[in-house]
Amino acid sequence: MDLKQLRYFMVIAEEGQITAAAKRLHMAQPPLSQQLKTMESELGVHLFEREGRGVLLTEEGKALYRHAVKITSSMEEAQEEIRAIRNGWSGKLTIGINTLSDERLPRILMAFRQRHPQFTFKIQQNESTMLCQLLKDRTLDLAIVRMPVPLDDFTVYDIKSEPYYFVTSKNNQDESSPVSFERIQNYPLIIPSTEGLGLYNMIQEEFAKRGLVPNIICESSDITTLLQLVLSGFGATIIPGAVLKLHQAVPVRHLEIEGNLPSALSGVIGLRNGWLSKASQLFIDTYRGDM
Repeated sequence: MDLKQLRYFMVIAEEGQITAAAKRLHMAQPPLSQQLKTMESELGVHLFEREGRGVLLTEEGKALYRHAVKITSSMEEAQEEIRAIRNGWSGKLTIGINTLSDERLPRILMAFRQRHPQFTFKIQQNESTMLCQLLKDRTLDLAIVRMPVPLDDFTVYDIKSEPYYFVTSKNNQDESSPVSFERIQNYPLIIPSTEGLGLYNMIQEEFAKRGLVPNIICESSDITTLLQLVLSGFGATIIPGAVLKLHQAVPVRHLEIEGNLPSALSGVIGLRNGWLSKASQLFIDTYRGDM
């Protein structure tokens, strides 16, 4: 059993389906199935049991997965440390950013760069659910996501809390702060998320708690477009305070929302049981230190 076979095994375990694992590994299904059979033959146990169209880890498979994570992480750590000894601590940090983003990020990256100029960055923006998948695929080192997201596979390194605001055109002077959900119900709403995702569901649930139905006319995960639509009077929206700080030049009205509305939460997350690079560790320290 070699490292390549361990990697194949880990991807099958994470995907829960050999077809999906083969697609992620960019290989055909038959050779992947053969590799699995070879591993099971060498070990003398079944690593998976079938359930419908998918596969589930057996107890033996769960034990191997725990060791496989440690082995592959140790190998990655060894490779980076060897490169670091040769070149000094250096490398690229790949960070995923939610479409609603974090207004502190430029300041945090500036502070990080001043302290550790040897590192470079790659920043990808996407919906939080997609960022979680990219972490699982090990395409990202860390991600700044908007809650709620399923966290079973991740470690949360830091959480930020902020209020939501009701945002309308600057020409709308009919409302005063705080504004109630009963009043918001009268407005056509543009949701900064997609149906089925966290923020969309949260807004729906808050209206439902009050026996109300929101008038959702548009979904837009592109925040620049969303704010321009609000500015034009096309509709109103509900967004976290960070968005307003990032787009201060857009002249819209923002009002506090009446009632016990949950805070908007964002957090830095990484893959649970995944190895943290030196750059990731330093970034988390910098993020935590920005108050």
